[in-house]
Amino acid sequence: MPELPGPLKIFEFSRKESLATFFLITAILIGTGIKYTIDQHWWLPKTEVVDTDPESIRLKIDLNRAEWYELIILPGIGEKKARAIVEYRKRSGRFKTIEQLCGVNGIGVKTEKKI
Repeated sequence: MPELPGPLKIFEFSRKESLATFFLITAILIGTGIKYTIDQHWWLPKTEVVDTDPESIRLKIDLNRAEWYELIILPGIGEKKARAIVEYRKRSGRFKTIEQLCGVNGIGVKTEKKI
């Protein structure tokens, strides 16, 4: 192999060094590609924030399946009322309408309307 002139002499690598450099650069490129794909979430559908007002967020909770700690996030329902709902459900069976909540001790028409 002919000798490289002056400043280009630094690019003279042995076969082992060339292979190591090739694999290192390839690994960096593959890693960068994987990181980019994960960060971009290209497989997920596009989403758009429609409303940022926390009051406008509505939750759907199945009163017949929810545990007491899930019911707490409903407006006007604390731990006591949530446990009362679960107990009422165990005694009386499934809720057929939201109005049946008024039969639970501590829950009136106002609380039922909030939910």
